[in-house]
Parts: sequence; structure tokens; C-alpha cells
Amino acid sequence: MEVDPLLSAMSDPTRRAVFELVARESRSVADLASNFPVSRPAISQHLKVLLETGLVTVTDSGTRRIYTAAPEGLAVLRAWTDQVWDRLLDRYTQAASEEAYMTNLTDRVAPVVKTRVVPLSQREAFDLFTTRMVEWWPVVTHSINGEDTRDVRFEGHVGGGVIEVGPTGEEVRWADVTAWSPPHRFRLSWHPNPDPVAASALEVRFFEEPEGGTRLVLEHSGWEEFGDEAMALRDQYESGWDIVLEPYLGACAR
Repeated sequence: MEVDPLLSAMSDPTRRAVFELVARESRSVADLASNFPVSRPAISQHLKVLLETGLVTVTDSGTRRIYTAAPEGLAVLRAWTDQVWDRLLDRYTQAASEEAYMTNLTDRVAPVVKTRVVPLSQREAFDLFTTRMVEWWPVVTHSINGEDTRDVRFEGHVGGGVIEVGPTGEEVRWADVTAWSPPHRFRLSWHPNPDPVAASALEVRFFEEPEGGTRLVLEHSGWEEFGDEAMALRDQYESGWDIVLEPYLGACAR
């Protein structure tokens, strides 16, 4: 038994609700119809689909037909769900491990810290910096493809990435999202290079100001990963973030 027909059958919300009732207790069409604002023929059609895909079975009890959840169909759905959760937990464990590693690096090289106050709410400032990054990021000077960059995509979830899309659709991953807590903070493993040799840690936090607006605190650390090049790279980002934040401030003002 394949899982795709089962998932297709469960995609209809009414049919899914019918199945949930049958899974709790064997029921007739009349019993089921009393729980929905639809006709008995409509419920029968939903049960027919569930029967054909192997999610329920039916037996005769006098003049009634009694529907019961099928163990085989439930087992297939359970196996598929377990596989999905296994993959998600693996990704979460990897991201958590990377963040812990980056956080616990010995700070022999001072982080780059930038603070700005913008005239937006905390949510607006966070969304503009992340999901709307392409609207302000200076791709001409700070990207792989320069002015030919087609898009910059920020995937808002742990395990997601910050991705540059080139002129023919090719993608370069700038960073991996290791912490995601909108609208308060996000953290990245930062490696904007087609062939990265190491990654630094970038965290941006957003605080509501008492008199309105939002204070943004950007902290870029983890330079030790780059060995002898650590100080030179840190100095580049010290001035580089000023250049990058300028158009962000302009977008906030607009």
C-alpha cells in the first residue's frame, strides 16, 4: 500500500473529520451524518474514497453498514509520519549542534557589533531585515553575482538559509539559519562564498524602544574559525556592515 493515495484522501477536511470519527469508534453512515451539516449521500461519497484507499473497512450489521478504521492504512500513515519527523529532528539536531558550537567558541577576537534605531515596529523591522531582504540588500557591492543578482531569499526557519539567486537561476547559499525567534532574534552560520572554508556566527536582535521604534543589535563573531585571516576578515566586516545597514535604514525610513 502506497502512502500518496492515503494522503490525497485525507486532504479533504470533511473527509478527514469523518475518518477521525471512525478511528475513534466504528460508526454507520447515519451516525456520521449527524455530526456534519451535509447530506448522508455526501458522507457516503467520503466513505467510498476512504474504502477505496484502504483507510476504512465496512461490515454489515443487519440493515446497517458499519465503518471501521483499517489497521493497515493507519500503519502506512504512521510509518510515513515517523519518517517525516525523523528527518525534521535530524535537521533540528544538526542546527542546534552548529549553534552551540558557534556560541561556545572562545572569543579571542572581539565581535563586530552594530546598533541602529529604526522608526518601525519590532515586527516590521524584523520582517524587513529577513523576508524582505531583497528590497534593500546592496547586491551590486555585496553579493556573488553583483548587479546580475536576481533575488535574495531568506528562509525563515531553523535549517533554512539565506540564498542568492543568480541571473540564470543558480543559487549560492550565504548562510544557514541556526536560531529563529521572530520578531526578537535570528542567528546564522554565515559563509557567503561559493566555496566556503569556514563560517562565522551572525546574530541580529530586535528590541522595542520605550518611546517607539525598534533598536537593532547586530553581532558578528566566530572569527577564530578563519585562523590567520581572522583579524583581517573581522576588519572588513567592521566597515562592511555599515555599508550594508545604510540601505536598510533607508528602507525603514520609507
